[in-house]
Amino acid sequence: MSERELEHTLEAVFAREPALRPRADMHDYQLTYPPAVQLERSAHRRCPSDAELIRHAIGEHRAAGYYFHFGFCKYRCRYCFHYELKVNGQEALMARYVDALILEMKRVRRLAPHLKTGLYFLGGGTPTALPLHLLERFLGALLLHFGRPPTSMSTVEAKPVTASDEKLDALVRAGFRRINLGVQTLDPELYAFHHHGEDLSVALDAIERARRRGFRWINIDLMTGLERQTPASFETTLRALERLATSGAIDSAFLYPFHDDPRSRTFAAPERVPSFVEIAKSEVAWRAMFERLGWKELGARFHRSPRHVRQELLELARLRVNPAYGEVLYHGFGNSSFSVGDRATYLNHRDVVAYCEALEAGGLGIACFMELDDARRATRDVTFDLLYSPVTRVRSRAKKYGEASMREHRRLMSRWVELGLGEESRLFGTFSLSPLGKLLHQQMIPQHYLPADRAELAGVMSLRKELGRRYQGY
Repeated sequence: MSERELEHTLEAVFAREPALRPRADMHDYQLTYPPAVQLERSAHRRCPSDAELIRHAIGEHRAAGYYFHFGFCKYRCRYCFHYELKVNGQEALMARYVDALILEMKRVRRLAPHLKTGLYFLGGGTPTALPLHLLERFLGALLLHFGRPPTSMSTVEAKPVTASDEKLDALVRAGFRRINLGVQTLDPELYAFHHHGEDLSVALDAIERARRRGFRWINIDLMTGLERQTPASFETTLRALERLATSGAIDSAFLYPFHDDPRSRTFAAPERVPSFVEIAKSEVAWRAMFERLGWKELGARFHRSPRHVRQELLELARLRVNPAYGEVLYHGFGNSSFSVGDRATYLNHRDVVAYCEALEAGGLGIACFMELDDARRATRDVTFDLLYSPVTRVRSRAKKYGEASMREHRRLMSRWVELGLGEESRLFGTFSLSPLGKLLHQQMIPQHYLPADRAELAGVMSLRKELGRRYQGY
């Protein structure tokens, strides 16, 4: 499909459903439900009691995935406006932070000793921003309180420039076998522009060394919609990506959209980033390449090699853990962490010092807590599937949460089918995105929010635009 044909197809959809037209102020905030930008409001600011956490967050769950956030970076990439702290001169704060993580591990383990550990994810920032001795202190505590990773699908993020051999060795010794490297682009000029003049060889070397040091599964994150990214630049990335995929250097790749924001350099200058049609064309080319290679698309923009998919399915079957929202507790440790439980969702303190103080005072690091009724639980699970799963389980959610909780979602999915954005299977009771739907799925997701949540989110986004760079929050 040519760019003109793609533009015509998209415009035809927008004419029939104007709410699906992309907006910079709504681009990619709706990552999970309820959105963190909505949850970080005064109405939800409280830390639950231990009894509330057990009853609402843990609830009926018997397994958990644990995310550990490390809000430190060697430098802030040009495209990033998230709350992170540079590592220079921060070793005392990083040591205090690791100790706070250890306190939170002890408390969560005490509150939920019965939970089976499914997956670990170490992210941030990145854990490799820590000095080696602090990384080893954290890993020792993780193994002490929760045990070694039960599956090689547990993942650690790493910024290539901080992924030293010594740190990779420490992670492998602790049992991690899957690494996620934040590369963002394989165009040398664009890579340098967004990484403070750093050479692309730093990222390529990290990929090679991670394999050599013992990681079996290597993922790289790439982005579309970056400032100064052109169709020619993305084509350069695709050619390099195909070489990495066919040589066995990587096992999976995730294509993120640039998360624009009123605090970014490009929000008021849309000419500095690719148009939505250019971004969509890049995604079409990305998807066609992986289809030709025989890689599997597990969620929109997320591709893995067949070998990787088989291993993940085998290991999850062995653990008897379904990693979807609504099936396991996802508890986030550390500042800024977002957690999703059975009947509640919650955020930790955004500020590193406030997080540490909360743990040192004998409590948990939670700053915002929201209980979920069945309608919100259904919405949470549907939006998770639209983001991360090949199919959205409709019938099973109706059975679990009640037909009334799924009525509006069913209506919307029928509408998406009319627009050519998806397909319904009456046999399996599922909905799946079409190729066109995968280009628009992030615009589709907020349409599934409950009316009150849509109104609250709109208020947050208006405030964010009004304050611009003065806005502090998610």
